[in-house]
Amino acid sequence: MDYWAYLILIVAFLGLFGFIESAIILWSGWGKSEARRLKQRLQIISGENPTQKGPNRLKRGVYSSNESIDRFLKRFRRLEALDTLLRQADKPYSVAQTLTAMVSSSFVALIATLIAGSGLLSVLLLTVIAGILPLVILQTLRRSRMNKLESQLPDALDLLGQSMRAGHAFSSALRTVGIEGPEPIATEFRMTSDEISFGSSTREGILNLANRVNSMDMRYFALAILIQSETGGNLSNLLLDLAKLIRERLKLRRVVKVLAAEGRLSGWILGSLPFAFAGLMSLMNPGYLSFFWVDPSGWPIVKVMAVLMIVGAIWIRNITNIRV
Repeated sequence: MDYWAYLILIVAFLGLFGFIESAIILWSGWGKSEARRLKQRLQIISGENPTQKGPNRLKRGVYSSNESIDRFLKRFRRLEALDTLLRQADKPYSVAQTLTAMVSSSFVALIATLIAGSGLLSVLLLTVIAGILPLVILQTLRRSRMNKLESQLPDALDLLGQSMRAGHAFSSALRTVGIEGPEPIATEFRMTSDEISFGSSTREGILNLANRVNSMDMRYFALAILIQSETGGNLSNLLLDLAKLIRERLKLRRVVKVLAAEGRLSGWILGSLPFAFAGLMSLMNPGYLSFFWVDPSGWPIVKVMAVLMIVGAIWIRNITNIRV
């Protein structure tokens, strides 16, 4: 058995996995300069120095039910991002379970592609895709939950402001939103109310809420609370005005989304047109496209076309994804 081939395959897989992870991190950092500036301002107001690495305000949960594995995993600081992702997606899985799912799916894909006799590039590509598939699912669940939280935030701020106008204290108003508000925002406000009730300061509870939700509108809410605590003023009116501002911002975002719908539709049509044309030609003339899998030079052409289609789809998506 040629062990060197398997060793080279494993090393190449790890290198490709690291490259894709770095690309995802780099890609997720683009276009978020406003969020970074707002987060730095939040740190400055709270007394932190944004140029120094301080302790994470989100307390790390249990990474594994086994204490030895939990201590071992907590040595890797990059796993804090995975723990935060699981919390923001509101899934009851641990970091160890998620890592096990990633490794298991990669191993199954690797064995399946080797049994099928696929080429080296196909084996690496499918193995990496299977490995990052749990992360993609968690990212999708988090995005859906964050969008729902943002849409519920104006109503929650209205309820918070009206409760304070009725005479409730701020912590009591938070508890009111946690009890009477819709899910999932009621859970977040209830957790903040519990933190304040159990001894945390209002500043720390609001900062934990902003970091836990990780939304631009929630950071505006945290900034408003922190600034008002320093300068004073009518907090109930401030919250009602902020709810109105966020509601108008969401309305503008929906208008922009409608205006960009034509571009997104064009992208879907352009992306599906080659597959529709290939299916139609296969029905009309089955031997017309046989060149791509019969001739040795056919598969390289298909791979190049697939890469160009992926690049074009990402390009169109960036053009039509307008941030508000």
